Amino acid sequence: MYTIEQVNSLIDKASEAAGSQRKLAALLGIEHANLVKIKKGERPCNWRVRGKLRAILGEDPAHAFVAAMAEDLDGSENEDEKKSRRRLEGHACGVS
Repeated sequence: MYTIEQVNSLIDKASEAAGSQRKLAALLGIEHANLVKIKKGERPCNWRVRGKLRAILGEDPAHAFVAAMAEDLDGSENEDEKKSRRRLEGHACGVS
């Protein structure tokens, strides 16, 4: 599972890379107001947004998205999702 501190760190670094939070929001395909809410913890940051943030920071996109999905699956109580997470552990992207 991810923490708000981790998300804020990703947003801060990606904002710097993009040039501003507004430019980052545009790259992410979301409204700037929603990015601000994510940063405040008022809106969840789904795996797609976290994957895009990681990719903007230079991480291999395949690894970025698989790692973000794995973070979400880590906190799941659903048995099928737990099985999916275990399958990701052996994925070629090296998610652990």
